[in-house]
Amino acid sequence: MKLTVLGRWGAYPKAGEATSGYLLDTGNHKILLDCGSGVLANLFKHISSEKLDAVFITHFHYDHIADLGCLLYATRIAMGFKKRYDPLLIYANSQNSLFSKLTYLDYTKGLEISPGIELNFDGLKISFRKTVHDEYNLAMKFEYENKVFVYTGDMGFEPNFYDFCVGADLLVCETSLFEDEEGLFKGHMTSRQTARLAQEANVKTLLLTHFPHIGSIFDLATEASKYFNGNIELAEINKTYEI
Repeated sequence: MKLTVLGRWGAYPKAGEATSGYLLDTGNHKILLDCGSGVLANLFKHISSEKLDAVFITHFHYDHIADLGCLLYATRIAMGFKKRYDPLLIYANSQNSLFSKLTYLDYTKGLEISPGIELNFDGLKISFRKTVHDEYNLAMKFEYENKVFVYTGDMGFEPNFYDFCVGADLLVCETSLFEDEEGLFKGHMTSRQTARLAQEANVKTLLLTHFPHIGSIFDLATEASKYFNGNIELAEINKTYEI
């Protein structure tokens, strides 16, 4: 599996960048994870919209869905010009009224996911876990050919969450706060909490993302290294990470 970062900021994008969005490529599947502000412009540097097999949305905060409406239009245009023949499948929880907007005529189809659902896309197994957040958010685990990748979406500290991440080859975890800012914004993780999660779960690589706009993001990695012995990376726009 390969993961390409399309957006890495929380709340709103830095100039010329994007909020949450990632392209997962197994070789047989191309899946978009979240579709925040600026994500489509980066996605199109790698693939066209008609190449997407599916979209998974962690939750309905705008920094995770702002470009989704434009993706619906892109899909309509692709189908109109016979570049795509099947509707784009968009998976999300149904706890928000925006879920109904995911089905756009015959061009896209919204499908519900929940912690009790496990999907299998030709050998790609996908499972979900609710996180601590002020909007209903589902973390996601992708397992394919003996590799495991976990993406948290947004979450606050939860002492038993590590069991969802155990043994992950790559953990992409929101790191919205510095280690001395615990409790500043509920439903978000500090660098220390993120690193301790990775350490407890014995993951191989921790990818920090969903960055704050105040302070140096490089300090997040420095802080995390005090609590996690594995490989730590800072998400970089348009960089591809091997899983």
